Amino acid sequence: MSLSMFFVQSCENSCNMSRQIKLLTERKWITDTYIDYSINQEFHVIPEQYEFYADGTLTKVKNNDTIYGNWAIPECNYLRISSMTFKVAELSRKMMVLRYGNSDFIYRSVN
Repeated sequence: MSLSMFFVQSCENSCNMSRQIKLLTERKWITDTYIDYSINQEFHVIPEQYEFYADGTLTKVKNNDTIYGNWAIPECNYLRISSMTFKVAELSRKMMVLRYGNSDFIYRSVN
């Protein structure tokens, strides 16, 4: 799906997908915490930096290794990173929370 399709769909959906794209792509994101609700445990993780680009590509930097991938917003409040689709539980200028099953992945903005 192209970015132009995202903007067309934003008019049809109750959420503002263009705002979600802007929040996602204007910042770099660092993994901060992982919460597993099935065992009620919070884990601090080795930081990984994600940068999402408007063309649907992304970079992930972990331990000085750069991994390239892609992303998309298949529908309102969902984010697909490579082959995994997450529910966007929160997305603001400072924090992003992605939910997958019983787990939340918490990212903080670095700019």
